[in-house]
Amino acid sequence: MNRSFDDYSLYVFDLDGTLYDQPRLRFIMASRLIRYYALHPFRIRELLLLSKFRKVKDSWTQSSSEDDIIKEVAAGSKADPDLVSAVVKRWIYDDPLSALVSAADKKLAAVIEKLRAKGKKVFILSDYPAKDKLAALGVTVDKAYDPDDARIDALKPSPKGLMVIMEDTGIPASEILMIGDRPEKDGECARAAGVDSLILQRRINRRCFDEIQD
Repeated sequence: MNRSFDDYSLYVFDLDGTLYDQPRLRFIMASRLIRYYALHPFRIRELLLLSKFRKVKDSWTQSSSEDDIIKEVAAGSKADPDLVSAVVKRWIYDDPLSALVSAADKKLAAVIEKLRAKGKKVFILSDYPAKDKLAALGVTVDKAYDPDDARIDALKPSPKGLMVIMEDTGIPASEILMIGDRPEKDGECARAAGVDSLILQRRINRRCFDEIQD
């Protein structure tokens, strides 16, 4: 940050790993996966598809289309795209929703609530669909931008999401702060768009909020 935390007009938060403790969530989900596939060993290949999906999406630069990513995973794994899609939907999107509350960063949620109470705009910019996760976390923002917005068609660290936000709001880069947990994704996205950034620790119990408290 190049100024005091309260001096910005628009705050753009990453979601995954920022609004909740991603290592904790992954521990919970790993436990669920182990229990499930211990009882269904004939479906163990699905774990490889999940791992492949995460790796491909993390390095994907061609577009934000999840269908394209799923096709790439299916082709590389010689699997049915419908199977890949079903496995991803269950274990990446649906099942984790019930675990999000226990992994939520309640202090950061309170910061968001205070910002909005002060009349500040708070947006989400995520590489994953945001609506259901925000509802599960109980976090309210002014607007969420995610891969469903065809104008962006790119994943971070591309700055396209921030550029679309600036176009929609008319707020200049100098008045925006990007808050995330990954310097190589959120930090680089902000840098490329000329926006200030604040990168938080991935483990929420290690985060220091001194510089963003009232």
